[in-house]
Amino acid sequence: MKLKEKFPLAEKLVYFDNAVMGCAPQSTLDLMNNYMHALVDHMSGKRKWAFNVEEGKGALDNARESFAKVIGATKEEVHGVPNASTGMNVAMSMLPVKKGDNIVSTDLAFPMGAALVQKAVEKGAEARWLLSNKGVVEVDAFEKAIDDNTAIVYLDQPSWFNGYMFDLDAIADLAHDHGAYLVVDATQSIGAIDWQIDKTGVDFTATSTFKWLLGGIPACSAGFMYMKKEHLDKYDPAYVSGCTYKYEQTGVEGPYMGHKFTLNQGIGKYGVFRSPDLAFLAAGNSMKVLLDHGMKENKKLATHIIDMLLERGYELQTPVEEKRRTYLNVKVPDIKKTVEKLNAEDYWCCERVGGIRISPHFYCTIDQATRFVERLDQVVKSL
Repeated sequence: MKLKEKFPLAEKLVYFDNAVMGCAPQSTLDLMNNYMHALVDHMSGKRKWAFNVEEGKGALDNARESFAKVIGATKEEVHGVPNASTGMNVAMSMLPVKKGDNIVSTDLAFPMGAALVQKAVEKGAEARWLLSNKGVVEVDAFEKAIDDNTAIVYLDQPSWFNGYMFDLDAIADLAHDHGAYLVVDATQSIGAIDWQIDKTGVDFTATSTFKWLLGGIPACSAGFMYMKKEHLDKYDPAYVSGCTYKYEQTGVEGPYMGHKFTLNQGIGKYGVFRSPDLAFLAAGNSMKVLLDHGMKENKKLATHIIDMLLERGYELQTPVEEKRRTYLNVKVPDIKKTVEKLNAEDYWCCERVGGIRISPHFYCTIDQATRFVERLDQVVKSL
C-alpha cells in the first residue's frame, strides 16, 4: 500500500506493537504540537488563544462523526469518553443486574473486563467463566452457558493477548434469544478491522483512541462508547454532571434558585465524563487518515507473518484462519530475552501470556514483516 501520509515512528522502527499504541500520522502530530504551543503561550500571557473557540467546541462533535463512520454506526449512537474503561463502566453500571442473574464471560477477558464482571458478582450475580482451549472459545460453550437468567454476555473482541475473534453474530443471537445484552470491549479491533457494527448484534461497546485509532500517546488520548439506538433511552445513567442535564431558571422559588433540571435524551445523557479537546482533535484527524486508507491490510500482514513462522516450525497461540483472528501470538523458548533483544534493535513487539504478541497496522509493510520474522528467528536461535 502506498501511504498518503508519513508515520514517523513507523518509519524509524520496525513497529509491530500497535496493540499497545498506534503510530500517529504526521498531520496529527503537527496538530497536537501547534495546539499545545498555542495553549502554553496563552497561559503564559505571550499571546491570545490561537485556536478558534468554536473549533474547540466542535472537536468532540466532529470526532463523533468520524468515529461513527469508522464503526458503521450513526452519530446519535456514539459519544466521547476519557477511555475504554470509562465507556465499559457506563454500560455495565447502567444495566440492571440482580441476585439470581448470571454474567457470561471468558478467561480471555482483559483484566479490566474481569473486574467489571466482579462488580456484577457483588450485586448478587453469578459469574460464568468459559475456559479457552489453545486461546479459543467456541460458540457451543456459550450455548451451554447462556440461559434465561443471563443478564449480560461480556467479551473482548478480539482477545487482547492473541487476537482471537469471537463469532459475535452467533453469540449475539444466543444472548438475545434469552433476553441478555452483548457488551463488548472493542479496544483491540476498532480501527483495526472494518467493523460495520450495525450489522452485528453488539448492544454496547467502547474503545480508546491511542491504539488502532492512532490518536496519540495514552496520556493525551480519549475514547468512545457506542450504544445501539434502541437502548439509548431505555435506562438512565448511573452518574450525572452539568453536561448531562438541561437546566433553566423558572422564576419560581425552589431548590437551587428555582432551576428546573431535565435529563438529556439520547446519547447525550451519558456524556458525564469530559476529555480535553486536544484528544478529540487528534483522534478526529487520525480517523480521517484511517478512513482514507481503509482497514483491510492488517490481516494480510498478519497472514504473511504467520505463514513465515509456520514454515520455520513455530507454534502459534492464535488461529491461523484470517476470519478468526486479527493480530497474532507466537511461542518462543525465552520470551523475555527475545523481546528485550528485538526491542533493543528497534524491532517492536511485546510479551503477552506465554508468547510474543505481534500486531501490525496498515502502515507496516511486507518488507518489514519479512525482516521482523527473519530477525526473530535469528534471535531465538542465538539464545
